[in-house]
Amino acid sequence: MDPTRRVQLIKRRAVDKASLTRLQYFTEIGDQKINDIQERFNKLPEIFNKYESAQDELECLDEADYTLDGEEFETR
Repeated sequence: MDPTRRVQLIKRRAVDKASLTRLQYFTEIGDQKINDIQERFNKLPEIFNKYESAQDELECLDEADYTLDGEEFETR
């Protein structure tokens, strides 16, 4: 795999992980309105799809094992 592409994919996953963390924190603070929470949850499929796309490409084209990272993201 081209090293530049590898770095781009890893950064893409980091951005998606950060989005998930912000969404998780937002829902855990507990004083949010249900409409605000629903709006954030509606973004979850988009976050997951972008992460999964980068993860799939890394797993298919790079020799390193990214399985645990993908499992952790899915669990969160």
